[in-house]
Amino acid sequence: MNIKDRILGILASILQYSKTNWRSILKYSVISGIVILSFLVGGSYVVWLTKQEEVARNLETFQREVSDAYDPNEIKPIRILDKNGKLIGEFSRRKFRPIRTDNLANHGNIIWALLSSEDRDFYEHNGVNFTALLRAIIVNLTTFQKQGGSTLTQQLAKLTLDLGARNVFNKLTEFYCTFYLESKFDKNTILAMYLNRIFLGEGNTGVEEASRYYFNKPAYELTPAEAALLVGTIPAPSNYNAVRNPKIALKRQKMVMTVMGKNQNLHPNPKSIERDFEKKVDANIRKFRSFYVVEETKEEEDKVVITSEIGKYGFDKDFTINLASDFNFGVRQFVIENFSEIDLESRGMNVYTTLDYDKQEAAERSLREGIEAVRKKLSEDKANYLKAGKTEEASKQNKIIENMNGSLISINPTNGYVEAMVGSYKISNIFRLNRAVSAVRQPGSVIKGLVYLMAFEKRIATPTSIVVDEPIKIRGYAPKNWYKGHRGAMQVRTAFAQSVNTIAVKFMDEIGVGDFIHTLGKILDLDSSELSRRFQHNLTLALGSGELSPKELATVYATIANNGKKVKPVEILRITDFEGSELYVNLLPDPKEAEQILDPVACAMTLNLLEAVVSEEGTLKIALKDGEKFPLGGKTGTVQSPKEAQKRWGSRKGVRDVWFAGVNPNLVTAVWVGNDLGAPFPGSGSGTSGSIWFRYVSHVARTLGFSDSLITPFNGDYVKVDICAETGGLLSNEAECKHPLYGQYYYVGDQPGGGATAPTVTQTEGATSTNSSEEALSGEDAVELELPETKEDPNDD
Repeated sequence: MNIKDRILGILASILQYSKTNWRSILKYSVISGIVILSFLVGGSYVVWLTKQEEVARNLETFQREVSDAYDPNEIKPIRILDKNGKLIGEFSRRKFRPIRTDNLANHGNIIWALLSSEDRDFYEHNGVNFTALLRAIIVNLTTFQKQGGSTLTQQLAKLTLDLGARNVFNKLTEFYCTFYLESKFDKNTILAMYLNRIFLGEGNTGVEEASRYYFNKPAYELTPAEAALLVGTIPAPSNYNAVRNPKIALKRQKMVMTVMGKNQNLHPNPKSIERDFEKKVDANIRKFRSFYVVEETKEEEDKVVITSEIGKYGFDKDFTINLASDFNFGVRQFVIENFSEIDLESRGMNVYTTLDYDKQEAAERSLREGIEAVRKKLSEDKANYLKAGKTEEASKQNKIIENMNGSLISINPTNGYVEAMVGSYKISNIFRLNRAVSAVRQPGSVIKGLVYLMAFEKRIATPTSIVVDEPIKIRGYAPKNWYKGHRGAMQVRTAFAQSVNTIAVKFMDEIGVGDFIHTLGKILDLDSSELSRRFQHNLTLALGSGELSPKELATVYATIANNGKKVKPVEILRITDFEGSELYVNLLPDPKEAEQILDPVACAMTLNLLEAVVSEEGTLKIALKDGEKFPLGGKTGTVQSPKEAQKRWGSRKGVRDVWFAGVNPNLVTAVWVGNDLGAPFPGSGSGTSGSIWFRYVSHVARTLGFSDSLITPFNGDYVKVDICAETGGLLSNEAECKHPLYGQYYYVGDQPGGGATAPTVTQTEGATSTNSSEEALSGEDAVELELPETKEDPNDD
């Protein structure tokens, strides 16, 4: 008998048993259902009893907020201190009076929007709207679409209990709390408490706080369109708010305004509603968009980018002291997410962080000066357009100028401490995104540091191996160099310093794309789905076609600088109350026990290469005076602007992103400069981002100083030799050498004259690339820098 017949036989037996024993089955099913229901109802009631005292205390605070007794001046501040104890931030949860029962009626538009969208029968039900609940269950089961049926009282119960995971057990516990709320308070008190406690995105708790953040006005002044936008965020505030995701937020705004038009009776004062409001929804939205300068711009691949001034004045709303805006905002988010509202409002806190304000100040100044230099060049072109009467081109140029942006982050590789972070260059106070942490872009050639390291690790080449820059085509992919043509045979050290694309692609082919992606995932703790989404499985990865944030890039290079041991970026060390009692301690792992991800010898060889980039042969030539010399190395990265983008911006030429990853003793820094709209601009990884980095670390060197070497001691199978840069041979064998290199690392036996012949990389057939683009993804322009000024090479392309 085959498996199919066996299964059919079993099913027939079950059917026969059911026909003859249906009464027994029904009986035991009913009994089982009663037992399960009793367990759920009884168990959830027990949980409710254990929570009731805590709920009563919370509700006492909530009720005090909505009464005249509440005094916001009683709120204690949260202080943020840098690694040296300097006060760099101070904020309080609330610096204003929340909505109260005595002024509830003045908040007509937000109440109208809220009841229309979330609970139209609020004043009729007793806490649970069974009709809406049943309707939601039917919709969820029949359409597989998520629809909520909870009332405002149930949502307040959920906020009060804060049980965490959503399941049947917790839902039943919330039912008990819902009935408790309805028995203790009148409807207006419940509504006022809800308005003060609902989370509305970007760290905003309560309508009053959110109104001031997004619109810079008290909640009673909200227009119907503004109120609708806030209410539209309630189902998923972290994703639906207008700062984080304006496209969805504006779509939901229209949905809420439409239902508002159909439920005008829910306004506390319906006579104040604009006549024919239901017919004027689109007109009101247009007026709203005009006031908040909502603009849509098409980026590459028809992606629409929406910008606006919603949230323009809200970034620093809670801070009385804020010396490191982007860093402090992340700290504030952590504190709000990990402490209760009661703790935040009643306990003063000291947050001890890893930031070094001296470095932070230099980082902010250096980034600002670097981007202002790009804006100045763009402004000169704008003036020429205006002079020639090309007003449309001048308008486009102005958009490019306004959307120039950048970020910088510095990490100490020995402990992961984030010592400086500038999330964006801000022309105004608008907060959109911490680009140092959350914005992912193509890194271009700056990723080659890891490519070459893995080539060393697999013993494919050494820094002095001879490789050939020549035309190659591997399974349809023919990379081009940033310069015209090919330069023939050269040392690996030179190929890296000059950012030769063909050599990087050859190395990637021999390393294996899969191994490269796997290693990157281990360094950055990225799972397979995230890696697949951001890194296509082809050879273009060698030129930076994947996506990284500046923080991730800094982590890659910090891992290299830490002799291959895992680095986890850290920002908060501990939190105490004002009396010194510890409320939170970041239990950091012992650096000595960190996972060894990369081979330390290969890391040391790569650090030698990074020094070559800033030497006379590299794409960022740095001239240090004898009295100002300090250890440094780095890698440039330039991502060319696609032809489609150039065409969209009036056939302008330029680049899309420029990067620099710099290494100094105990300091790894990543710098990114780009345009938020993807518009082309003049610049390069060396001349733009490299200059910013150099300004920054020069200040650190002068004021704080660096130790003597990029490479810290480690155990490994290596030798150190002195070589001549021109020939790649041992320095002792050269009669004359213009550029001696001392203490260069090699695996034992692979050093020049070591008895082993270093492999030579030649053109390779057979790879995994599926990208047949003939256009170079990355390009570098050589520039020369010197202290104290920076200047571009006159031969810069």
